[in-house]
Amino acid sequence: MSARTSPNILAKVRPELMQYRARMARAILVAVYVLLGVWLVIEVGFLALAPERSASRQFFALGAIAVLAAGGGLAYVFVRRNQVPHAGYLLASSFFVVTAADLVFTPQDIYIVSMGFLAAIVSVGVIAGGKSAFPFAAGSVLLTILTWLRILEDPALAGPDFAPQTAIIFLLSQCIVLIASAIILYSLGMQVEGTIGDLHSQADRLTQLAHTDPLTGLANRRYIIEQLEREFARARRYQRPLSLLYLDLDSFKAINDRFGHLYGDDILRGAARSMRAVLRFNDLLARIGGDEFAVLLPETSLEGARNVANKLRKALSSYGQQLGPAVPRLTFCAGVSQLRPGDATIDDILARADGAQYLAKSEGKADTRTEQELEAARNTQGLSKET
Repeated sequence: MSARTSPNILAKVRPELMQYRARMARAILVAVYVLLGVWLVIEVGFLALAPERSASRQFFALGAIAVLAAGGGLAYVFVRRNQVPHAGYLLASSFFVVTAADLVFTPQDIYIVSMGFLAAIVSVGVIAGGKSAFPFAAGSVLLTILTWLRILEDPALAGPDFAPQTAIIFLLSQCIVLIASAIILYSLGMQVEGTIGDLHSQADRLTQLAHTDPLTGLANRRYIIEQLEREFARARRYQRPLSLLYLDLDSFKAINDRFGHLYGDDILRGAARSMRAVLRFNDLLARIGGDEFAVLLPETSLEGARNVANKLRKALSSYGQQLGPAVPRLTFCAGVSQLRPGDATIDDILARADGAQYLAKSEGKADTRTEQELEAARNTQGLSKET
């Protein structure tokens, strides 16, 4: 049975905005609890200084404080769990419900009570973001209008100082403030997200430039070293094979001298394309020098890396044949090394690949040597010196 997922109706918070909105949520919650503390002190003062105050009104005020305190506490739990949008909706709903209930019981206090709607809009707009403030703004406007109509129909609720013309102006201004608040919060949120998106795009472009060889578009030496560090740690931890190729094009200086550096650059770009085309997705080809390349081969043994070198040589030769007979045959010498249990750092595997490549270069053109052959050659030289 396939699991069904319910649609997410909450505003999505971009990961880079999560910490910002979480900090804003904590700040708003602190302000809410400070105001609730002041409100509670005032209510206690009313109980002591004005015992004739309506008991129902005092009961409602204490209940509202309790509801908002509970909503704030649950919102804080959501923030701690990185569920920031949930916190915003919960806190805003608490303000909205308390304000709506207060308008039902005491519609004549709409001048003061309606500020609770604004608190709901600001809470959800700042914490959750997106278009989350608009449903609360629409609901607030609707309840405000209904309350005003109720006051107009019942003169007993209006009070002796109630003026219809002033009331209409105040009603319109309240509705404008509520809707404008939602629009402003949405616009500011979009501007912040747009600015952060631009900054991330610029950072990505700078990172790409720092990791890319400008001539061939391949990875550069810095990037392949970084990836080698990661693969080195992973391969050692999980005891997986890891190999490295060092490639040096043969007689490339002669091509530059004969045809010029611009044509030589075109050949380097074509060589990079041809070799990259035959590699796996997780293999990394990098240009580490003028005509030198390196290939990082995760999950590849020493013999597998030698086979990869043969594939690269064939791809390079096929590309060279397309250039015509005037261009010398494109070949390279390769050195192959593999991660060993005794390797302490990446310098060990790098040194063996480099040494094997120099050994291949010393033997002629279009040659591939492994670290095993390098050790055998060194042992032979050692025996010769002793003899």
